[in-house]
Amino acid sequence: MGNYWRKVFARAWADTKQTFGWNHKTVAAVLVVVVGLVVTLLQQGFAATVASALGLLSGTALASVVAGIMLFVWNFFSAQANLYIELSKNSGEKITALETALAKLQQPPPDYAAIRHIDRMTLREAAFYWCDLSPGQSMPSNVREWYEALAATVRKGELTFEPKYHSLGSHNEMERDVQKRNPDLSTIVKRTALQAFAKRHGYDPKFLRDA
Repeated sequence: MGNYWRKVFARAWADTKQTFGWNHKTVAAVLVVVVGLVVTLLQQGFAATVASALGLLSGTALASVVAGIMLFVWNFFSAQANLYIELSKNSGEKITALETALAKLQQPPPDYAAIRHIDRMTLREAAFYWCDLSPGQSMPSNVREWYEALAATVRKGELTFEPKYHSLGSHNEMERDVQKRNPDLSTIVKRTALQAFAKRHGYDPKFLRDA
């Protein structure tokens, strides 16, 4: 906990110095003024401190000192928010890495030689293969993210899919449009369509390599 508060103070102080363009001499002068006012407050009271501050205002940039103190207080609270965001991001990345490592331990690696002979697969299977994992019962966060990405490309028409028609007739196009807007884990895509999508965006997942 002590290390956390040191980080908060250090970041708030660094942000304050950067905003005002202070150097070591400026910081020392500011600290002398602040310490002097604190000593005056403790020894002579509030009235004397105000009088001393007004006197300093005519001879020094006391307004800058006050603004610096106020900015430091602001930066102190914003530094906590920024550190929390960074901690959340780092924790999320670590959780993803642990999930992937655990999934690899629980499941055998994909047999890419066999996968090359699969012409059609579901979005769920494609997402697992994209992350170099064999399909399993649970979906790690990185697999879930790739599934969401592939589903989004289906909705945008960047990734062609094979619609499932429940009946023959004039409503086939309507069924296809509904399935395009609402792809799911069982949506079927062709290997060639995945390859075209990967090539267009500069991706090179192992399971889509021909050799």
